[in-house]
Amino acid sequence: MATTGAAAEPKLDLTPSVCALSANQARCEERVDIQWQTGETQALCLFVDRENEPLACWEKNDQGQYRYRADTDESLQFQLRRTLDGELLASELFEVIREYTEFRSRRRKPWNFF
Repeated sequence: MATTGAAAEPKLDLTPSVCALSANQARCEERVDIQWQTGETQALCLFVDRENEPLACWEKNDQGQYRYRADTDESLQFQLRRTLDGELLASELFEVIREYTEFRSRRRKPWNFF
């Protein structure tokens, strides 16, 4: 992707970015494809919020991709950080949503005609 003028904002994309758990599921088991790009070549690392160690690092790149195997019951925050100083360049949420269909009540009873 060509850019004109100033460097493009760093960008982090997750596919999918949401995992909807059904009533009988306790954990989200999903493959998440992560793609990133920055406007300039630099050394970067990809982190997930609960880990101190990076998932992957790249030297002298302006774009990259990573495939993450999610096995979680909570939402995850992915972060793209510069290796040199740890500065956060981009962040994206992988959201885990629970569906509580058994707790929903109908507005009307089936025998109510009004």
